[in-house]
Amino acid sequence: MNKAADEVRDLEARALKGQGRETVLTHTRWYPLKRPENLTEKQEVKLAELLRRNLKAARTYLLEDFQFFWDYRSPFWAEEILDC
Repeated sequence: MNKAADEVRDLEARALKGQGRETVLTHTRWYPLKRPENLTEKQEVKLAELLRRNLKAARTYLLEDFQFFWDYRSPFWAEEILDC
C-alpha cells in the first residue's frame, strides 16, 4: 500500500508541476501514512490542505484510515464504517 501511495503522489506531483500549478505535495510523503495523533501541528495543517484540494494522493490517507476497521470487535460498529 505504501508503494502504491508513493507512486500516486509522485505522478500527481509531476502532473501538477507540468500544468504549472502549485504542488502542495512536496515534502508530504509521510503525512498521510502517520497516525493522526503523531502529526505535528505543521503537518496537520499541510495534510488538511491536501485533503481540501481532493488530490488523489490525499485520498490514500482515507484508505490508510480504513486500517481501523480491523480493530472493531463489534459487527455493529464495523457495519457503521462500511455504510459511510
